[in-house]
Amino acid sequence: MKAELVDISECKKNFEIEVPQDIVDVEITHIAQEIARRARVPGFRPGKAPIGIVKTRYRDEIVSEMMQHLLPKYFGEAVEERKLDIVEAPHFEGIDYASGQPLRFKAAFEVYPHLNITNYIDIPVEEISSKVEESEIDASLKKLQEETAELSPVEEDRPVKEGDFAEISFTGTLPEPGQPPVSAEKAVCEIGGRTTLKEFTENLLGTKVNDEKTFSVSYRDNYPEKRLAGKTVQYTVKVEVIKQKDIPEINDEFAERLGDYKTIEELRAKIRQDLEKHKTEHAQEQMREKLLEWLEDNNEFELPESLVERQLQIRVQRLLRDLSRQGINPQRLDVDWGKIREDQQQQAIRDVKGSLILEHVADQENIRVTDEEVDGEIEKISAETRRPKEKVTEVLTREAGLDRLKTQIRNKKTLDFLQERARIRAVAT
Repeated sequence: MKAELVDISECKKNFEIEVPQDIVDVEITHIAQEIARRARVPGFRPGKAPIGIVKTRYRDEIVSEMMQHLLPKYFGEAVEERKLDIVEAPHFEGIDYASGQPLRFKAAFEVYPHLNITNYIDIPVEEISSKVEESEIDASLKKLQEETAELSPVEEDRPVKEGDFAEISFTGTLPEPGQPPVSAEKAVCEIGGRTTLKEFTENLLGTKVNDEKTFSVSYRDNYPEKRLAGKTVQYTVKVEVIKQKDIPEINDEFAERLGDYKTIEELRAKIRQDLEKHKTEHAQEQMREKLLEWLEDNNEFELPESLVERQLQIRVQRLLRDLSRQGINPQRLDVDWGKIREDQQQQAIRDVKGSLILEHVADQENIRVTDEEVDGEIEKISAETRRPKEKVTEVLTREAGLDRLKTQIRNKKTLDFLQERARIRAVAT
């Protein structure tokens, strides 16, 4: 075999390969013999046709199978001989074969870049504050106050106003004849609420108990509920009850209702503790991102296009899944998908670059993942998903998730290594 390596760039390579005629002939004869055993050729008993006739009659099938065998085989041998670290299977082109001649072809492929990164020690990074302000504690208390509020009927005879919760019954008639109506009993509608359709708010403001209103709602084309999307629905709505939100006062009694707290100060202390833990973890994560961004910005090397494309597909598919989970049909969105793909590509480039840098640093510093570390992460997943550890392991093994899990653990350990050796500048206060 002759194999000439052509360097297109650091990552892009071509092999121009020639497989000798005698090897090709042997392979063709072997395939023809296999076909002859099962072939039915007119004038001959099954399996008894002469090999020459089989080669002629089934030439295209034999040549196709020969190429399926020899192209990857001799490409693999050429790669192994030169110890190349290829990204994925090659693209075969320029295939040239005639009977009684060698087989010639070109294999276009990519290899991982050879990195020589040494500037990962003493990376300058600014400390990210995890200080908890009193205003943040106040905001958390306000949120708890809203969450523990209760709805109670309005006793006085007054109309619906902004901020009320109207308990309503309604029927909505769709424009298509024969379609079942949209209806509900004792539905709660927050007047002026973020999730309340403006037509409901506008028409219910000023009504009283037992009042009925008729109005129409025109839904946008990409409305999540497909049955209503792009349609105008005629609603008849009756106000059954007017309710208001009773917000509890923030005091010691409020604290006692929320748990094992005797005073509001004890509750504030627990909120501060939780916020500090969350902000510290978030600050650590942000610092790690900045360390990796610094390495990405200060080290230039070629990236395999196939890796970037693969990561781009992952990001786009993730975006589509997120939209679907929200009940949104991506095909009905009026967006520039070309622009979205372009934006996602820039992040995919950084994803791939950061991944290669972390792998390089881990190799340089001999950072490894132990079986105990993998086992510990599986136990965490088991606890979070409330599934048996054995089942989690089975799913991860079946879906190639164990390798991804090991990569995640190794990346985290590598980022720990970088952070421990970073030059962290304190934030001025």
